Amino acid sequence: MNEGIAPFFSPFTLLIGGSLVAIGFLSLFDLHFLKTPLRGKIALVVGLIFIVATEAMFATSSASGRYLEGQKVDLTECEFQTERDFPNERRDNPKFISEKISSCMNLLGYEWLNTHPHCKEAPISTNVFCYLPTGPMDRKIVSFQMGFE
Repeated sequence: MNEGIAPFFSPFTLLIGGSLVAIGFLSLFDLHFLKTPLRGKIALVVGLIFIVATEAMFATSSASGRYLEGQKVDLTECEFQTERDFPNERRDNPKFISEKISSCMNLLGYEWLNTHPHCKEAPISTNVFCYLPTGPMDRKIVSFQMGFE
């Protein structure tokens, strides 16, 4: 999720979710703010869903971890290091530069995959959409984030 969206929506989702959880929790003690006890229990469940959704927004936003934004930074760093270490190879042997960038990303824990549509359009080593982290949780989150690109 875009880092500009998560901070904007999170106060609202936390406020709504917290209110619904409080109303639902109080209905368990026979303090009914809604017409029926069933609606109080539904409010509790919906409030918990709002709070979990807020956590999911932060877990998938770039403000919470590195994920896709970190992957972009890592790729830029690999490209910079390769260009710095082998300045003449870009002109003389571009395939060598591409291999070095891919091996640098591999060392950082990324795997080359050309399954994303943006990677199929331009399968080059500097395309961030051609890599996925090797860690299972990071891989799922980055795949989810790439789905919105």
